Amino acid sequence: MKFKKVSVFILAILIMLSSNSHVSASVVTPNASLYLSRYIAYIYPESDEELSIWFEVQGTETMDEIGVLSIRLQEKSNTSSEWKTVKTYNHYDYSNLLGYDTNFYYSSVDYSGKEGYSYRADLTIWAGKAGNGDSRSYLTDTVVAE
Repeated sequence: MKFKKVSVFILAILIMLSSNSHVSASVVTPNASLYLSRYIAYIYPESDEELSIWFEVQGTETMDEIGVLSIRLQEKSNTSSEWKTVKTYNHYDYSNLLGYDTNFYYSSVDYSGKEGYSYRADLTIWAGKAGNGDSRSYLTDTVVAE
């Protein structure tokens, strides 16, 4: 499982650092604002219904704070058409959501899902410096817990 996380992380870094014009804007967001250069987030289904929610945020320069302010994990059964928030992670309770005095930050949180249920995450991306900053919403693709 640790090898999978490292492999996924390395792949995501390569995507972020790629200057290939064929990279989809839905995956990597270049030139997002005066504070945010690029960001990406995704859910990785581990084994035994475990999910990892990963994110990476790159600032335009070294930021006082950079990362994610909150993650709202949403769940949907295969018999429902509605998404329900089942877990909220915020930077007050999860210190690994924000990095300090850097221009790049990545981290993840884990969740025990239900087999056959669909999951997606709604993140609030953040970068701030000298009392100013910018945030963006980002909705991941949907995955199914195995």
